[in-house]
Amino acid sequence: MSSLDIPQVNFSGLDLSKVGTEEWLLARGQVMKALETHGFFSVVFNKVPDETLDALFGPLADDLFSLPLETKMLTTSDKFYQGYIPKRPGSNFESLNIDMVDASPLDSIQRFVSLMWPHGNPTFRGMMWSFAREALELEMMVRRMVVEGLGVEKHFDESMVKSTVQSVRMFDYGAPSDQEKMMAMGSHQDMNIMTFIYQHHSDGLELQDKSGRWFRSSPNSFSIMIGESFEAWSNGRLKATPHRVKMGSNNETRRSIGFGSAFKDECKIHAPEDLVTEDHPLLYKPYHYDAYVQFRFSDAAKGSACPLKAYCGVLRGDEMVA
Repeated sequence: MSSLDIPQVNFSGLDLSKVGTEEWLLARGQVMKALETHGFFSVVFNKVPDETLDALFGPLADDLFSLPLETKMLTTSDKFYQGYIPKRPGSNFESLNIDMVDASPLDSIQRFVSLMWPHGNPTFRGMMWSFAREALELEMMVRRMVVEGLGVEKHFDESMVKSTVQSVRMFDYGAPSDQEKMMAMGSHQDMNIMTFIYQHHSDGLELQDKSGRWFRSSPNSFSIMIGESFEAWSNGRLKATPHRVKMGSNNETRRSIGFGSAFKDECKIHAPEDLVTEDHPLLYKPYHYDAYVQFRFSDAAKGSACPLKAYCGVLRGDEMVA
């Protein structure tokens, strides 16, 4: 499928001060239609300066990924899929993560910079903040639009602001290990609330719609995907987006930046009572994000067609719903 087939929503000129305006409602309607028909969309969003993107995907990424392994390992986490992820057999990519867990996102970026460059790197700090600041607002706008579109905006502050954290992850891909299929990352669904992927002057990201067709995302845009946590929270009204990375040639290198949100470990993920009705009975039992992440990487989850259902799907009679 051509990348032009991916629904695109124009967020130019929008910010959180525009909530409830005509242009906000227009964009919200397009977002909900795209999620209902495809399960994903991309956005036109021109607030991140070109010089910031050129630096983050060019010389600053070169500096970051060329650091010694022992330096990058300083961000390794004891939690699955957090911190530094090194290249492994069969997956020729590595990634570094900045968790926005401090009182200020800028403090989180500074903490990361201090680990990577003890003597400082003000250019990286400034450029990453320039990107993250706009991505934070974009992600919050989309999340709010979706919650409003579901008709449960009264739960937004408690469930979708106070109970969540964000992170930025930088990816660096080499030539794929599978030279026949050119698959750099196999099909999967993210466990979080939402993921935004930005590709700069490169492509490779592919997203699968509800009918099983694969769409190739275009460069220089944010592709928006739903995670399993949002599927559970919405009681199945949203569906987690299968996606993969397929390279165009064996000489190609690829970089991307992912921006995502997740529920805090201590918060229980459960659908608001307004979304549980006779026509839409409860699909997933309440669960904690960190416990589900551990399950997803366990032997018990291997081979499961739908780990989320296996972990917390509601049984009715002899059948698993959802």
